[in-house]
Amino acid sequence: MEEKIWHMEMNKQQVGPFSIDELLHKGLTGESLVWKEGMEKWITAKEVSEMAAAFDLIKMKNEIEIDTFKFMADENAEFRLQIERLEKSYEELLDEKSGINAILKAMEDKDAELRSQIDLLKDSNEELPNLKLGLTVELKALEDEKVELRSKLKQLFNNLIRGIAVEKEDE
Repeated sequence: MEEKIWHMEMNKQQVGPFSIDELLHKGLTGESLVWKEGMEKWITAKEVSEMAAAFDLIKMKNEIEIDTFKFMADENAEFRLQIERLEKSYEELLDEKSGINAILKAMEDKDAELRSQIDLLKDSNEELPNLKLGLTVELKALEDEKVELRSKLKQLFNNLIRGIAVEKEDE
């Protein structure tokens, strides 16, 4: 268990002692003033090697998460392109085209929102638990919409196949 030896200045008050992990959860940044027994003066957190290493780890973790979210957004973009190709090929048989377009628009809006949140996270390079949770929720929502869209496409293809079969029977 990590020692609770660090004090931090919060709202112009000295609070502590805390462990480094507890300080991070309380909003510790590189510019936060910290002190422990035996130190002559208060210093910024980035001057403490253990805290600087924690900031680097958080930054690396955030960059990995950003890359993951970008990958998922790119996959969704490719999925939308495939849907658009299918829509163009079977335009006259897709009576539910407006429904697909609405889903695509919703996915584009979600992608734009996700990219905006990714940019905010990238600029910050500090742990933002609420944003991270929000991004995870958005990513789950995108995956759910992808599943729903696949189901609608399957239904459209079934309608298409039934439509072609009926046309052949009529001939």
